[in-house]
Amino acid sequence: MFSPLPTPYKTRFIDLPHSHLHVMETGRGEPLIMVPATISELENWCTLAQFMAQWFHVYFFELPGHGRSEPFRGGFSSQKVAELVGQLADHLGHKRFNLMGFSFGGILAMRTFKLLSHRIDRMILIAPCLDHRALPFSSLRLALLYKSNQLLSHPGIQARFVRLIHNPRTVSMTVKALQKIGHLEDTLLLEKKLPRTRASTISVLNAQINEILTTEFDVESHKYQTPCYFAMSIHDPLLRFDTTLTILNEHFERVNAVRLTYPFHQPPRPFTYEELNREFHNTVEAFMCMSA
Repeated sequence: MFSPLPTPYKTRFIDLPHSHLHVMETGRGEPLIMVPATISELENWCTLAQFMAQWFHVYFFELPGHGRSEPFRGGFSSQKVAELVGQLADHLGHKRFNLMGFSFGGILAMRTFKLLSHRIDRMILIAPCLDHRALPFSSLRLALLYKSNQLLSHPGIQARFVRLIHNPRTVSMTVKALQKIGHLEDTLLLEKKLPRTRASTISVLNAQINEILTTEFDVESHKYQTPCYFAMSIHDPLLRFDTTLTILNEHFERVNAVRLTYPFHQPPRPFTYEELNREFHNTVEAFMCMSA
């Protein structure tokens, strides 16, 4: 039976070697570190953190360069995020913890797992981007995306792009162009988020897109025994379900796969606490019964 009321949460700043990190904390129990997706802010993750707090002591942080977390020095990379998660767990006093990632957070969670698998009890992945092979794009579109992203890495072009998204008269046109080039769905609410997105965040996003288009994790000689919860829509417009599941099965011996039927990758608005309990409580409860 789920808790009828969400747990209260608190936010704080934590100084770590890699970043001055903005962190949200809620719940009690085993530690769970939630790795965010692109352009993620605390306000978008409160209900999911509170939902997971029924089983865990949850920590969610804004990625360096996003929200109120300071950017990495020397540029963004998923390897730095993996090291950052280790630093956060050390600071909090947790030798072992559980890990969760959504969307681009899938790459970040997998990179973290590869670095810290000896400390992670459970892996939870929601619609994870794990490998460029799961992108449902033609080779021509992938080449166009890669070339466009390489152009955006140029400081001058990046500065002009920031001016476009911060201008009320041009942001709508810019969002339409991005959706056409990247085959992005309307539910991502870019027109609302981009005008208040900092230049440092665009630089981080540029690095993230490069990783999305190029990442492919090496398969080890043995499969990890860590339980892996995987939930994703079979109709996801941005990622192939079957390819993603195949990739996970290459890495993990025990994958608890939940096939959803939503017509989107990211919901048009965050699920409420009640909706999350109605849709996911039973499957998470069953996953928690698997021994770590």
